[in-house]
Amino acid sequence: MSYVLKKYEWLWHGLFWALFVLLMTLIFARFLGFEQALLRNFATCLVLAPLVYINLYVLIERLLFKEKYFEYAGIIVLLIIVSSPLRALIDKQFIFNENNPLEMYSVAHYGTIVLSSVIMLGVTTTLKLLEAYYEKKTIAADLTRLKLEAELKFLKAQVNPHFLFNTLNNVYALTHLEGKAAAPQILKLSALMRYMLYESNENLVPLSKELEYIQNYLELQQLKNEVTHRVTFVVNGNPDKISVAPLLFIPFFENAFKHGDVLDNINGFLTATITIETNSLHFSIENNIADQAARKDAVGGIGLENVRKRLTLLYPDKHILEVQTINNKFVVHLTIELN
Repeated sequence: MSYVLKKYEWLWHGLFWALFVLLMTLIFARFLGFEQALLRNFATCLVLAPLVYINLYVLIERLLFKEKYFEYAGIIVLLIIVSSPLRALIDKQFIFNENNPLEMYSVAHYGTIVLSSVIMLGVTTTLKLLEAYYEKKTIAADLTRLKLEAELKFLKAQVNPHFLFNTLNNVYALTHLEGKAAAPQILKLSALMRYMLYESNENLVPLSKELEYIQNYLELQQLKNEVTHRVTFVVNGNPDKISVAPLLFIPFFENAFKHGDVLDNINGFLTATITIETNSLHFSIENNIADQAARKDAVGGIGLENVRKRLTLLYPDKHILEVQTINNKFVVHLTIELN
């Protein structure tokens, strides 16, 4: 919109003056006749136009925008005082009929000239201020968007890189112990990395892709030990035709593996559920907290702070995140409005 206004600025100015002349001609046709009124208003524009453009491109830019209000008002008054006799002289050149209520060069005559000048300058100044406001608002929105994109890229880049190295070590071990078993795991790792590096660059991704990524992640995490009975991930509802922000849930799983001991403790567990409804998505995850992790640092840390920030940026006022530690269990409930 702003581009169109700038590109065809001369056209909009031409339309503005044409409409002004037409409107004033319809008014003054009662006093002069149509042709004389048209000529009179065209001549009036030759006096008004310099006032308008001096105001638009000099006074507003150099004084009003710099908050020099008294100087601005003073020069505007001076311009009106100087231009008013010229406009009165133009009126003197035409013969008004008996419908004209004004006497030439009278106080009322000058009053109407001054009033019309003030209205014209007021209208054009208002349009200029609206244009400036719109431009500032557009620039501010662009800066906010760029900042948001930069912050989101930074936050996504913080997804735990240690997982990659741990998985590569586990796949390497498989190639020695069971060569055939390593091949499908390498494909899963390839799909996972492709999603992280390329597909997750979009603002929104299909929920089915995100679920596939999580499933691959969980299976690769369990390469170290066969603990499938301790890790549960259930999806209720149809993920088709639903999109979400990428890599939104994975920090919760990373947190569960980091601070829990599901891979080493026979009593360890990780249970996660995603429930899809018409206008919302509900995610929950529970895991036990390893004693050593509980002593070393607080559960959550950078990963959950990361996801909190992303939720605030991506779903402002459209999400509820509850994080609790209950009876040595870490419990998360997340609800996201989809529309």
